[in-house]
Amino acid sequence: MTLRIATHNLLDFFEPDAEMPPGWLAAKLAFVAAGLRRANADVVALQEVGSEALVRRLVESEVPELGYTHVAFAPGDRRGIRCAILSRLPVLETHVHAAASLRFPRFVESDPEPFGERIPLRRPLVHVRVDSSLGPVDVITLHFKSKLGRHMQDASGQDVLDTSARGYAEAQLRSLVLRSAEALFVRGLVDGLLSDGHDKLVVLGDYNDTLDSLPVQIVRGTGRDLDPALVLEPAAARVPEDRRFTARHGSTPQIIDHVLLSPALAARLHACEIFNEELRDHGPYDPDAPPATDSDHALVLAVFG
Repeated sequence: MTLRIATHNLLDFFEPDAEMPPGWLAAKLAFVAAGLRRANADVVALQEVGSEALVRRLVESEVPELGYTHVAFAPGDRRGIRCAILSRLPVLETHVHAAASLRFPRFVESDPEPFGERIPLRRPLVHVRVDSSLGPVDVITLHFKSKLGRHMQDASGQDVLDTSARGYAEAQLRSLVLRSAEALFVRGLVDGLLSDGHDKLVVLGDYNDTLDSLPVQIVRGTGRDLDPALVLEPAAARVPEDRRFTARHGSTPQIIDHVLLSPALAARLHACEIFNEELRDHGPYDPDAPPATDSDHALVLAVFG
C-alpha cells in the first residue's frame, strides 16, 4: 500500500464578501477541489486558509469522496490566514505549535535576547501523527514569513519608510531574521521528535524561500559534521529539474514550497509530483488586489510505499 502526502498554499481562501465578483467562490472551490482530486492524497497540508467553515464545506460538499474526516486548524495571523491539515487516515495525535515570541541566537551566553519579544511566530504550525501503512508518521505544516522586506516601525507600530539603498537592505535583513527565527523554532521541534524516536517525519508547506536559503537549510539540519540521521531530505529532488518549481514570482520559476523528509521516510519515497502545468505569475504583491480564483503556488505531492 502507498501513502500520499500533499501540500498546497491556496492563496486567500476566504469567505466572499459583497465586493467579490459574481461566481468567484464557485470558481475558487472548483480550482481547489480539482487539485485535491488529482492528488488523491491521504494527508493534505494547506496554507493561506482564511475560513475554517469554507474548508469544511470543501471536504464535506465538494470532495466528500476523498474521505477527509479529520480536519485540524491553527489560529489565524493578523490577516486571518492559517495552516490546516486534512487527513483520511486515523489521527493518533494533533498539536498546534505556537509561540508568543521567538528566541534568536546570542553571541555571548550572558547577552540579553537581541530582539526581546519582537519576533512573533506569525502563523502557528499544525502537527498531526497519523497511522499509515508505513506506521505512525508525523506531519507538520508551516507557512513562513514572505521575502517582502520588513520596515522598521515607530513606537506606535507604524512603518518608518526608508527608500535608500541601505534602508532597502535593512528591510530585507529583517525579513530574513524573521524567517530564520521561525526556522529555528521548527528545527527545535524536529530535533525533539527525532530524539524521541519518531523517525518518520515530514515538514512541509510554504517556506517562502528556496532550498539553498538559510531558513530552509536550518529546517533541513544541514551543515558540516552533522549527523546524517538528523538531515531532512527534499522530496522534490525526484522531480526533473525543468519541472522543479512551485511559484513564478517575477516570472522566474522557483521552488519555495517544500516537502522535507526524515531519512526513514525518505527511504520509502517512490515519487514526487508538482502540479505546475497551469501555474501563472500573479505579479507583485498587492494587498488591495481582488482575490484570484487560482493560486500562485503549485500543489506538491509525495508518494511513499
